[in-house]
Amino acid sequence: MDEKRKTSISLPAPAENLCDKHYATVMANLAFYLRYLRRHQPSRQKLRTHNDGSEGIIIVQVYWDMRTYNSLHSLAFALRWSVSYLIFVMLCLAEEGIVPGAENLEPEDRVMFFSNYDMKIKMWGAAGYIYTEFLLFSSSKPPNTAKPVAQHSRK
Repeated sequence: MDEKRKTSISLPAPAENLCDKHYATVMANLAFYLRYLRRHQPSRQKLRTHNDGSEGIIIVQVYWDMRTYNSLHSLAFALRWSVSYLIFVMLCLAEEGIVPGAENLEPEDRVMFFSNYDMKIKMWGAAGYIYTEFLLFSSSKPPNTAKPVAQHSRK
């Protein structure tokens, strides 16, 4: 298994409760949330969306393997969202009861899928760069490797 690396996300201060309550669920079902949020269209025609800091921001330490890190960054980049905002949206979805198997889901969202990230470089040099990111879905579910999380130290 890939070694987990420490990074941090910033969340609106009022979301600290959401993080404590739903972070483990979101990480255990990350592929589901990535698939669910695919319904938003990718765009390069807007500025990046970040969490609103008007009510204060908390910094939460997280530990992700590179597969998780790359998957989150791939979707966030395509949507022009910060990874912190992406995690916040997933926490809000979990709070609303949007979880795998929930009755209010479309049939295609009830099936458990996992994601796999890859990047192909066509050209990378002084003249410019061309690359493609892939986030592939399969019908197999990987083993659950989620661990309990402690406040402000997400593993």
